[in-house]
Amino acid sequence: MKKSLSKLGLICLALPAAAQLQAAARESTALEEVVVTAERRSQSIQDIPASISAFDERAVRDAGIVDVSIVAPRVPGFYAGGFGTSRPQLYIRGIGTRQFDPGSESSVGVFVDEAYLGRTGGVLGTLKDVQRIEVLKGPQGTLYGRNVIGGVVNVVTKGPSDEFEAEAEVGAGNFDSRNLFGAVSGPLIDGKLSGRAALWHSYREGYMTNLTTGEHPQGLDNTGGRFRLLFTPVDNLRMDLIADFARDTGDSFQGESIGSTANPDGILLGGGGAPRKSSNKFKQYYTTDTKYDRDVDALNAKIEYDFESGTLISVSTYREMSYSDDRDFDNTSLDVMRQISVEDSEQLTQEVRFVSAPDGSLSFDGRVDWIAGIYYFSDESTHFDTFKYGPDSAVYAPAADGSYPTDVTGGSFDTTSNAYFGQATILLTDQLDLTLGLRYTKDTKSAILSGTTTDARPLVSADFRVVNPDQEFTSTDPKAVLNYRVNDELSFYASYSQGFKSGGYQYTSLTASQAGIVFEPEQLVAYELGFKSQWLDNSLTFNGAVYQFDYTDIQVSRVVQLADGSTPSLIDNAGESEIRGLEMDLLYRPTVALTLNFSYAYTDAKYLDYVASNAVDYSDTRMVRAPENSFNIGAEYIIPIKDEMELILRGDYSYNSEFFHEPGEANAKYGTTAAYTKEDAYGLANVRATVNIDSNWRASVWANNVFDEEYRSTILALPGQVINIYGLPRTIGATVSWTY
Repeated sequence: MKKSLSKLGLICLALPAAAQLQAAARESTALEEVVVTAERRSQSIQDIPASISAFDERAVRDAGIVDVSIVAPRVPGFYAGGFGTSRPQLYIRGIGTRQFDPGSESSVGVFVDEAYLGRTGGVLGTLKDVQRIEVLKGPQGTLYGRNVIGGVVNVVTKGPSDEFEAEAEVGAGNFDSRNLFGAVSGPLIDGKLSGRAALWHSYREGYMTNLTTGEHPQGLDNTGGRFRLLFTPVDNLRMDLIADFARDTGDSFQGESIGSTANPDGILLGGGGAPRKSSNKFKQYYTTDTKYDRDVDALNAKIEYDFESGTLISVSTYREMSYSDDRDFDNTSLDVMRQISVEDSEQLTQEVRFVSAPDGSLSFDGRVDWIAGIYYFSDESTHFDTFKYGPDSAVYAPAADGSYPTDVTGGSFDTTSNAYFGQATILLTDQLDLTLGLRYTKDTKSAILSGTTTDARPLVSADFRVVNPDQEFTSTDPKAVLNYRVNDELSFYASYSQGFKSGGYQYTSLTASQAGIVFEPEQLVAYELGFKSQWLDNSLTFNGAVYQFDYTDIQVSRVVQLADGSTPSLIDNAGESEIRGLEMDLLYRPTVALTLNFSYAYTDAKYLDYVASNAVDYSDTRMVRAPENSFNIGAEYIIPIKDEMELILRGDYSYNSEFFHEPGEANAKYGTTAAYTKEDAYGLANVRATVNIDSNWRASVWANNVFDEEYRSTILALPGQVINIYGLPRTIGATVSWTY
């Protein structure tokens, strides 16, 4: 760690110190205003009494942000890991989930152009043609159609332009990576109709190697596009129509099996043979190669009609996703088990809201801003997992036709949600305002779960089919915020809010009794005190907050071994937890050419009362994926060369202190795999150099994870076996882009 920090110092010190140089595009050290739509109307981020991080179009481009997992290290308190695009794990301030099945939903909501991405298997993907990314921390519900308990990632893509525009980009790098992007935008019918079309393709060979076959899992092969039409038949009516698609193919996730402290060769359901091993974490022996396919198609229609008193807005979305994931489950050279996952989902949402006009007749002479809305959400999904056992499994007994023993488990899931929400900000005095919000949510869920087996062992012991009765989960969640503006540059706020995530059904049930287990909703009470400030003629922005979350009935997903010998992935409710934290963000431009940023998060997250489904007591231990300390530091320096040409140098470093992938703080008393569940502290450094050749052309060279830090994005903890899934090693590349 000290070595990495010293290298970071070299990166920052290497930035030129010629203070006389000034960026051609800047005339002062004042920071640009960041305008966001996090609260459903355009506002300066400094005017919103809440913890928000935002990346505008330039920041997204210059930081090389292409998916949510790259956003997270730049937002302390935000963790993004997982097994790949189909199984993401997003945590904000210690609140998140590893669940990815249709029986449940994510604790961190991802919205793209106001469309909620209900299936977690679709929230990670290539972010292209993006105008802005916003990250809101804490429960959100009084302004958003779909309620989320932990936070929101809000993505706003580029809309059609009034004049003709075009852009293109081509890039290449190590791991045989290549990227292509192109977009055109402009008027189709003058003053009435404009459009935008964007297409892209991204490829990167997997950074893991199957030494048995030479193939490379953990890769990327994505093709996508987005088409938008903005129709303005009359001045007060706007219709924004969006269609987008994504196609992912290639290799699924794969990792390193390290067994347990009692048996380094341990393999769940293994027959006792010793696998062939490699000392290189990124080069392992697998029996079969992985296969992954994902198709996502979506339609989004936003209609706005302006009245004198405000704007009526309708947002309708339809989204369908399907994926298949075929991989070597045991991650070893032994042919023990193969898992094939198949999921299909259709999602429909409808939101209608009214936003008051600041000077309209319903604003009470400009003293009240308010929003009220209704929301409908429907998701119909199926998910099945097929487990095929090979000759190295403990139960292998081939049928007469030589076929593999096979277990299948899964089911169909229906979720509907109806919600009513509203929020009003009341100007009590010229300096003091009060925001009050309320949301009522009713979620109705049903599931038909089943399992089949060809040999009555080892996972599914008997065929079953369970039709679960409808379950209703309701919640009324208030919000109150008091905001005091000392002057135009300094304000303080205090907030109280409640969050809710509905209950649901088990994933990979192995018996009829497990299929009938319904886990309960989560509840969160959040308190936050914060301030927002600007200093030195707006060349320095300094924001901070302290908070406390009282978190009850946390839904925790773990693979456990039960008394009957079965090893289901069960979700149970983890009693009570408390999360306390402190966060700060600083952005400073001491000269026209130099911009510095620093952000820090301290998180104290503990289970107060948590006895798991297998009777193990995790009370008074730290919560998972919640590093106590995390920070991000960056510097950008702009060097004018001649005319419009300039060189932009950028360096970033993000750090997480140690954390745990599983409950129990890696204490051996929790089992032979517990010691492998701790993630040591690590830091990731990125550098980028960009030449703006003229107003049309730019070229960049970049390196991410410069020091080739080895870290795990997640682990799969099984009875007697841990599988490490490693994060992306050092990547380097170059891009050339053109705009018109």
